[in-house]
Amino acid sequence: MTLTLELPDAWKRLLGLDMGDAAARARQMLITESYREGRLSRGQAAEMLGLGFHEAEAFFKHRGAEQQPTWEELEASGEKLRAVLQS
Repeated sequence: MTLTLELPDAWKRLLGLDMGDAAARARQMLITESYREGRLSRGQAAEMLGLGFHEAEAFFKHRGAEQQPTWEELEASGEKLRAVLQS
């Protein structure tokens, strides 16, 4: 798939897309945001970026792209903790 974006020059600079590696940077941004949204697993995102496990850990940490648990996951954890504490 080829995607063409038209951005004002000021936006290109702000987004860090005014360099020769704009396509790679845009691809990284798209994959990182998709991972952050939970659309991609860490393994899928790492594979798309061509990174190994430890490289991916550092990449996402550097970009603050940590997936947050969903409300359902938090509730399930709370229920498990309550069950352990009651036994």
